[in-house]
Amino acid sequence: MMTVTYKTNPGFPGINFPVLHRVVYAHTIDGVPAQWQISYKDYIVNLWLKENCQHPYYHSPGYLREKFIEFEDDQEAMLFALKWA
Repeated sequence: MMTVTYKTNPGFPGINFPVLHRVVYAHTIDGVPAQWQISYKDYIVNLWLKENCQHPYYHSPGYLREKFIEFEDDQEAMLFALKWA
């Protein structure tokens, strides 16, 4: 069962948007953008996501210095945070 929290936007009446839950799991070293610093932990996190998530999730953009996943499903976000945060 998917548990999603929605919010409204005054600019788009009648349309609900899912609240994304951000879970940071790593930071890069020496201020290097994340796309240039791939680690074994990134690989393991991706395997975990494929095996345990059934609903949409989004990776952080590569130009940032922190690595995070944003989840639409509340429960999957909580499970990921317990495992990786």
